[in-house]
Amino acid sequence: MTRPALRHASAETSTRAAAALVAAPERIVLALVVLALAAGLWAAAGLHEPWTVLPTAAVGLALAWRIVPAPARIAAADRRGALLALAGTGGWAVVNAVMHAEYLIVVRDPGFLSLAGLWLVDHPDSDIPTLGAIEAADVDGTVLADASQAWNLRGDAVQPQGARMLSALIAVGGWVGGDRGVLVANTLVGAVGILAVYVLARRMLGPVASLAPAAAVALSVSHIGLSRAAYTEPLTLVLVIAAALWLWRGVEDRRIGALLLGAAASGATTFIRIDGAAFAAGLIAATVLALALVEGPRPRRAGAALAALGLQAVAVYAGYAALWRWSEGYADRLADQAVTLMVGYGALVVVLALWALAWLGGADRVATGARDRLGARGARVAGAAVSGLLLVLASRPLWMTAHRGTETSVDRFTNSVVESFQASQGLESDPTRTYAEHTVAWVSYYLTWPLVLLGIVGFGLATTWMIRRRPGWALLLGATLPTSLLYFWNPEVVPDQLWAFRRFEPATLPGFAIAAAVASWWIVDRLRPAWRLAGRRVAAGAFVVLPLSTWVSLAPGSDLPVSAATPVFVREMGGAYAQLEGLCAVAPDRPIILAGTSSHFGSLRVMCDEPTVLVLAETEPEQVAAMAEAWDTAPVVLTRNPEWFEWAEEPAVVLQSTVRQASYELQGIPRTYFDRRYSWYAGLVAEDGTLEPVSPTARAEVTNP
Repeated sequence: MTRPALRHASAETSTRAAAALVAAPERIVLALVVLALAAGLWAAAGLHEPWTVLPTAAVGLALAWRIVPAPARIAAADRRGALLALAGTGGWAVVNAVMHAEYLIVVRDPGFLSLAGLWLVDHPDSDIPTLGAIEAADVDGTVLADASQAWNLRGDAVQPQGARMLSALIAVGGWVGGDRGVLVANTLVGAVGILAVYVLARRMLGPVASLAPAAAVALSVSHIGLSRAAYTEPLTLVLVIAAALWLWRGVEDRRIGALLLGAAASGATTFIRIDGAAFAAGLIAATVLALALVEGPRPRRAGAALAALGLQAVAVYAGYAALWRWSEGYADRLADQAVTLMVGYGALVVVLALWALAWLGGADRVATGARDRLGARGARVAGAAVSGLLLVLASRPLWMTAHRGTETSVDRFTNSVVESFQASQGLESDPTRTYAEHTVAWVSYYLTWPLVLLGIVGFGLATTWMIRRRPGWALLLGATLPTSLLYFWNPEVVPDQLWAFRRFEPATLPGFAIAAAVASWWIVDRLRPAWRLAGRRVAAGAFVVLPLSTWVSLAPGSDLPVSAATPVFVREMGGAYAQLEGLCAVAPDRPIILAGTSSHFGSLRVMCDEPTVLVLAETEPEQVAAMAEAWDTAPVVLTRNPEWFEWAEEPAVVLQSTVRQASYELQGIPRTYFDRRYSWYAGLVAEDGTLEPVSPTARAEVTNP
């Protein structure tokens, strides 16, 4: 080969490598979305196995690969931005994987979601057989074959609460890395969420400026804390933000493949969470509006709108059908909310479909005519109205105090929880407070007020530009504003952090980060040319320094003058895995009678893989003997309440364990933690129903790592 030919081949290789580097962030997002869709769909079918999920994901990725376009021209900034995004996200993933939570005791959602993931590693569906537990529980009303809320009977199986896509996805981590693979998997999802923010922002801000909102999300205490445990919100963030990108590309670049993938990804949010239809509705409404505003043949635009509507609707309702099949008790408890969402979403889809059909007769002029009548001044007024609405919501603590009712059992339970949190923090007792007037302030806990205020400006700019310049800006607004406004007004959640902020993680947090960057770079571009470089550096630094400033709190003169954000510096539920491993080893291969600790019901049933019943009160020997008759092997009793049973001799502690948890904090990021000490007793059931204590030689000591 001649020297010119060699130089040409080398240049081609270098160009391909650069193109692959620039496309890599989005292709990683694509790979995770396709894998999540494959895992969720096969879990819904009850066939979640490596031989179904992995080949489906491989085929899906091959088919969708070209949806991520190879860049035609590659500048140095493109390479630098992609390289920094990948390196930064990779480092973030490693650090947070090391600090992954061990949320295996069911106090809140990550407990049963992690355990369902562990179960799906070795089982094709999430129904957990009772294996005699129902018969054992028949002896008394205080004995259960399930546990309220998180674990519900359906026929002869126990169903974990909630939708299945996240559990199915983290189970893939178990196929690779065993139990630890399941526990680490959601940190990788959180890392991909950072890349999703980067690639969506790159479409608006360019390859380097888009690092700013990605960094703000990555360094936020909320994204770190919610990614380390099996919360559904990071995966929802990935689907919502990726869907916004692909729908935007489908609208502006006339890419039907991207449009359909975006519709499928946004509709699949119902496979993750019960309010998924709200995210889907905002995205599809924005998509149809943008298609009405862009130029192009009406039949083509109408066909694209109808295809996106149809595919997303199929995904949305399939997700709800799967929810009712695999978590019937949970779906029934929240049926009012779910049915309202399904009906409202269905009505929206019908209206949008009828409007899209009418475009063939010119009905798209409703949108284009309104845009033309508004003009430049009207567009600015609309943008100011959006920013004004957000400012009004932010100002509510100055003129409003929100309360909930006391009529329903849910209200009364929530009020008692809030009252306990208020007492522990020394706050005035007001148990009916929802703190909903502070919801915009909650965003400031993690991004700080400067970025929140810039985000409010950015949403106004996006609205103006959607009307005046690029209809694709509707996708940023549709992805982030509808659910933000809904939960700003009424979050319907126990208001402690990080728990309450889950509502705002999937769309509000990335939306405000991106909108703040849009506003920042818009302001910088209006500086004198000589000042712009310094302005960009200051702006970029703010997106790193401001979220980092929330990691540490200074309160001179208080009992805790310097404190750190526990979701960043503490492994949530550290020690839980070792405790459960130790309990399973106390008397292996025996049915379990768990007494007095409902939080461990699913933990023992899944991790020990033995039939389990839950005893809620003191039990007579004859009742214990009757329970034991349900199985061929004498069961083992595990309890922290030895006084509930009659023992053949004085029992000894067989396992002591300490589990560390972040404290529950109203009106602020948690900055303290508590260590919960467990002392477990174990006994084998004798024929007369008394308990033979497990030998003291089986005693184990487990400490917090």
